[in-house]
Amino acid sequence: MTQISRRILLKQVEQQMFETLWEAISQVRDKDDVQIFLNDLLSPIERVMIAKRLAIAALLLKGNSYETIKDFLKVSTETVAKISLILKMNKGYQLAINKLIRTEAGKQFWQEIENLLYRLSSPGKVFLPEEAVKYKLGHKKKTLV
Repeated sequence: MTQISRRILLKQVEQQMFETLWEAISQVRDKDDVQIFLNDLLSPIERVMIAKRLAIAALLLKGNSYETIKDFLKVSTETVAKISLILKMNKGYQLAINKLIRTEAGKQFWQEIENLLYRLSSPGKVFLPEEAVKYKLGHKKKTLV
């Protein structure tokens, strides 16, 4: 579990640290540079936690149930509920997901997630041919999502 020092920072120092972090993130624009930066900044566990939170938010916005998300991403109901509450109270996840969905890679990714969720929804659907699943889901292109 991630820990933070019990020693309290001055508010001004804390604010300057956050401003520096926001500035650093806003300056890294290339995907490879972002990956390098986040690999240095976050532990492997922190990267997985953040990626799962983003996936939970996206699946909730797509209308998936808590149970489906919990089983698919191997997270607790409490984690899904926490992200759901954040989605209702704040706009950050929505902003990022809306921008991601507009990219071709984002569209492909979410089509693949829908495909997997459809296949996992019933034992009989697991071995359906790929074209049948894409037809059922309305995916016209051969993509991952």
